[in-house]
Amino acid sequence: YRCTIACRHCCFGCAGERPPAHMTTEQSVFHLRQLHQLGRVIHIAGGEAMMFWDALLAALEAAFAEGVQPHFIESNASFATDDGVVRERYAALQANGVVGILLSADPYHQAFVPPERYLRARRLAREVFGPQNVWCNNAPDEAIDEFAAIARDEGRLREHVRAHPPALVGTAHRDLRRFLDPVPLGQLPIGRVWRVPHSGRGCIEDFARETIWELHIDPYDNIQTNCGVILGNARETRLDDLLERGPEKANFISKLLADEGPVALADFARREHSFALPDRACSKCDLCYTTRTFLRPHYPHIL
Repeated sequence: YRCTIACRHCCFGCAGERPPAHMTTEQSVFHLRQLHQLGRVIHIAGGEAMMFWDALLAALEAAFAEGVQPHFIESNASFATDDGVVRERYAALQANGVVGILLSADPYHQAFVPPERYLRARRLAREVFGPQNVWCNNAPDEAIDEFAAIARDEGRLREHVRAHPPALVGTAHRDLRRFLDPVPLGQLPIGRVWRVPHSGRGCIEDFARETIWELHIDPYDNIQTNCGVILGNARETRLDDLLERGPEKANFISKLLADEGPVALADFARREHSFALPDRACSKCDLCYTTRTFLRPHYPHIL
């Protein structure tokens, strides 16, 4: 969760003041073995994984020796201070079986990372890994430069947020909610998972094995969804078993959200823990995060 920057849309609340916790080499390889059994694309991210370069490289070398290396590394490109550093790191990734890289760019990232670092990282990544193995913002260089200007202008940032509403979770909930308009709970938009539109008031698409976008394992061994619901401990719960049973069945909160959605979770919090149910919210994620923040002291093993 520690990062070189602190994006205002970050669903995990990553920032520089977070504890410098990262997986040990043994921990990384243990989890990579499990992940490889799922037949899914695997990436190492953060926070910012590149800020712990020595630990990352040690984990990659050990994983490559067993044939369980990740496919991609994700980065905000803050490390890309010159061509030599970038080439050296990309070569080390390639030498340890990494296929490519994911690079982030938008007005939130470029509030902190100079556009030229992203452009350097993207240019060299396409050269080293091939364009097909670089997942990134493919906007023209001029548009990437403009992201920094948008970040500095509250009016333009507001327009960007309203045109591209983020998932109101973590830092996004704290910093960007004010740019969006709340509506009565009965009028909340159906919403969408990261790539799949929701089919109803529930959030089954965020949890079902056929549609869940990502499973995260964090430095504390938590298995969690993108939105921050813990589905188990990766030392105790086999990932293939979790997917076979259905991630939505991991606990009562995941099941309630999957089946009935945030309004039902908020009503549960009201009935069981005297939660002050709001009249309005900007989105399902907005209501969900507000409710989960309230419930977290009661269910720290899930939230």
